[in-house]
Parts: sequence; structure tokens; C-alpha cells
Amino acid sequence: MELSTSNKHTHLKQALLAISIVGFMSGCTTTERGSSTQAYKGVISLDAIRLGTPEETPKSATLSFVLDTNVPPPFAQYLSRSYDKDGGQYTMGFVNGKPRSLRVIYAGKPISREEALVKLKNILPADAPEETKLDDSEVKAGKKDSPVEKRQYGEDLKSEIIYADKEATKVKVVSVFARIKKDGAAASSEAAANPAADAKTDPKAE
Repeated sequence: MELSTSNKHTHLKQALLAISIVGFMSGCTTTERGSSTQAYKGVISLDAIRLGTPEETPKSATLSFVLDTNVPPPFAQYLSRSYDKDGGQYTMGFVNGKPRSLRVIYAGKPISREEALVKLKNILPADAPEETKLDDSEVKAGKKDSPVEKRQYGEDLKSEIIYADKEATKVKVVSVFARIKKDGAAASSEAAANPAADAKTDPKAE
């Protein structure tokens, strides 16, 4: 029994719709596999963020990051709206558009030192030089409530692991910093280039 013209058109539309859906799903899968690309407009995975990520990334990914309006120019700081799998919130700092700092703050539940070292490796620039210096004197002294462990990578890159206890078993902040060659407004003090270290860390509450 032959299908009517109307039924033929209906079946053709359904077939085209099915092909379109398959193509769309295939496209989404391909996009999501690329850790450095935005899954869709306004969103970027925190796993793709390293120090050196251009400011345009958090600036355009408005569903993933929000600009911290408490930080004045020429500095800019972006706070992640979401958290990594361990509850860490990202803060990305820039000076005159140049990547300056990247912090992951574990305010709710500090992570272990081992987890912090994995996170540190993941947020360092992909082309970071080998570690050239380690300063764990505060950790060994055991006197400060929040000792800091510092590392140097060549001349222009450093990192800090800030512990949440004297025993240095739990970590509340993992940070990496790039040295900005000072010129004009960027010749401000190092403290100014590190704005709002204790900035509010929950932009979703706004």
C-alpha cells in the first residue's frame, strides 16, 4: 500500500530531524572533548584554566566567571562562579591585560598536601620551567597557624601553597604568579599587583 503525499512529507521531515539531532549531538561531543575550548557560549571548564590563560577567556565566559568590581584598574580579577571537584574556587588576576596570578581557594574544606601538589601542577603554565627553588622554612618551623610553602620556576614564575594548620597537613590556597615587567601604571607595588587576596569568594550570592 502506497503512502499518501502527506504521509511521505511527514516521514521525510522526521528523517531530516533525526539526522539533524544526531549531527548536533556529535558536534557537542567533539567540542566537549577539547579541554581548552568553550563547551558553549559563556562557559569554560575550570580544568582548562592555567596561569597564562588570556583575559579574554574569563571576560567572555560570563557564565563561568564574574569580574570582581572591588579591584580597580589597571588590575582585573575574575572569580569563578563554579567550583572544582574538591570545592576550590578560582580567582584569575591580570595587570593591564597580562596574566598575573591564578589562585584556587578551598574555603569550605581544605584539601590534602598531595591533592594541592596535583592542583599546582595542573594550573602552572604548560611551558613552565623546572622548579629551581623550594622554601618550606615556615612549614619546618611549625610556628605559624597558616605556614606558606614557596616555589620558584626560573626567574619569572613562582607558586605558593598556603596551609590551613600548623602541622601543614591541609591546604586552603594554591597559587601561581607571573612576574610582570613594570612599565607605567604597572610599576605599582607588588602588593597592589596582588589585589584582594582575601576577596569575597562567592559571586553566586550576588
